[in-house]
Amino acid sequence: GRVAMMAAVGAVGQHYVKLPGFESVPSGLGALTTYPGSTAFAFLFFLAGFVEVSLWTEDPGKEPGNFGDPAGWSTTGLQEVSYGGDMRGKEINNGRVAMFAAIGIIAAELATGKDGVEQMGLR
Repeated sequence: GRVAMMAAVGAVGQHYVKLPGFESVPSGLGALTTYPGSTAFAFLFFLAGFVEVSLWTEDPGKEPGNFGDPAGWSTTGLQEVSYGGDMRGKEINNGRVAMFAAIGIIAAELATGKDGVEQMGLR
């Protein structure tokens, strides 16, 4: 769910934000087949794998997949919320919606050749 949320936001954000050195890389799936986008994707893939294996390990005291509140959002002072069953349910439901959003953006781009923002007629 969290990966899908980041993917959906990234699919829209990459249309507007270009990192230095990546100005010539197209938005959307075209970035995966164009240098230096393909190299950056491979680097991020291996970096994520390393973090997954070394840093984000399962806690035997929690159920599988329960990483709690790793960013500390519940302790920001904006709203005191415990990361309990209600919050986990909300996160799971938001993750499910994000999965549909990410798949929809990818499928639409494969069908039309336009990235997530261009699909809506925006520039």
